[in-house]
Amino acid sequence: MVTRILLYLQYFLGRLLYHIRGHDAGQIIRTSAFENLPLSNMQLEATECGPSGSSMLPHHTCLAADNNGSFPELRWTPPPKVEVKEYILISEDIDPPIPRFVVMHGLFYAIPPTITGVLPSDTEQGRNTREHVTRSGWRYVPNLLGSSYIGPAPPLGHGAHRYIFTIVALSQSIWLDHSQRVSQKQITKAMIGKVVGWGQWVGHFERPWPS
Repeated sequence: MVTRILLYLQYFLGRLLYHIRGHDAGQIIRTSAFENLPLSNMQLEATECGPSGSSMLPHHTCLAADNNGSFPELRWTPPPKVEVKEYILISEDIDPPIPRFVVMHGLFYAIPPTITGVLPSDTEQGRNTREHVTRSGWRYVPNLLGSSYIGPAPPLGHGAHRYIFTIVALSQSIWLDHSQRVSQKQITKAMIGKVVGWGQWVGHFERPWPS
């Protein structure tokens, strides 16, 4: 009985805050690092889900058996006529019920230029979580939960959220002091003058009423 009451309260709050969404201006491509390349020149695909704008599958979300969700399988094409030195990959929720706030679900960098796709295992944390390195040797910026990635989990009643997956190609590798925790702000600042390509895939997910 208490659980059901809490569900109704969550749903009511989600509906009450429904109009707070659409923080598109806060996504990474709106930062100064992209001033010289405002339009996408790369194609990013989610092979499991379908074209951009498709719904994310249950195992990618909070509905997964682990309540976390796995990173969707992605594929991308390198930007034309440029030499890529490093890729950066980020997942953002631009529809949380908090004014002007974008939730970073996962941010990975130091992805080798020979890589043109990602599997769920590539984004999983390595054994030494203090080093913030994935099982594939990529580096990551911890999200709000301190992990490498967390799947979509919008509030009950707040409707469908858009989850923006962005691949960024750099003409130079970024160098940061890894003896201390690296932030998303440091990453975006280090990208300035180096962005030579980017592409996006958008996934949708709405938390259903628990069965």
